[in-house]
Amino acid sequence: MPETLKTDRRRPLSGTALKWIACASMLIDHAAVAFLEAGLLLQPSRMEALGLSPSQVSGLDLLLRLVGRLAFPIYCFLLVEGFLHTRSVYAYARRLFLFALLSEVPFDWAFYRTPFYWGHQNVYWTLFLGVAGMEFLRRSRSDGPSPSRWKGVLGALACLAAAGFFRTDYDVTGVTLILILYLLRDSRTAQCLSGAFLTAYELTGPLAFVPVWFYSGQRGRCPAWQAKFFYLFYPAHILLLGCASRLLLG
Repeated sequence: MPETLKTDRRRPLSGTALKWIACASMLIDHAAVAFLEAGLLLQPSRMEALGLSPSQVSGLDLLLRLVGRLAFPIYCFLLVEGFLHTRSVYAYARRLFLFALLSEVPFDWAFYRTPFYWGHQNVYWTLFLGVAGMEFLRRSRSDGPSPSRWKGVLGALACLAAAGFFRTDYDVTGVTLILILYLLRDSRTAQCLSGAFLTAYELTGPLAFVPVWFYSGQRGRCPAWQAKFFYLFYPAHILLLGCASRLLLG
């Protein structure tokens, strides 16, 4: 059963609004990677033909990536909210797992110019491991015997280890952020402060917790088609970016 969550109607942003902000930020971030980092910056002759210098392309890439750094922390926060609201953790985790499989080839194609690249896995794997870790922690809080509680903690640690071993996007840092936001779920202030601290290695990462602070605790209007869109957006947009960058840049 979902846990009871506090709502604050005075805060203006719904969960749906946060998802739109995250989608826009992610699109900007991934466009920079696909077209600039995996494209122009590896093709000096193409830059020269376009009248661009490496410093100009690098500067534009940095600007777009700074905007894009807002996306992941917001998605981590929304993942925790989804975990707390879901009627079935297993269905939630299964959905993330299936989209992780669906997204892997588009991810490799857009960012590594090959259908299969084993050195870096897409972010859905990180989110899946985050949900698994939260479920382990939830079980560790039960009133069962001490060995059961330790199994929950060890399970969460195993999720962290898996993220690092398989090199999922944001790897151990990403899963750690998810678990910390879950453990601090009763205090928005603590979530925002700890989240800002954990993402401070990215210059603009802490700014993601500004819209999170204004989250009302309500899902907001989200028709069925829109809910499906949010799940499909990740594999669809990176596939399109990968194809477009290959078509335009070779």
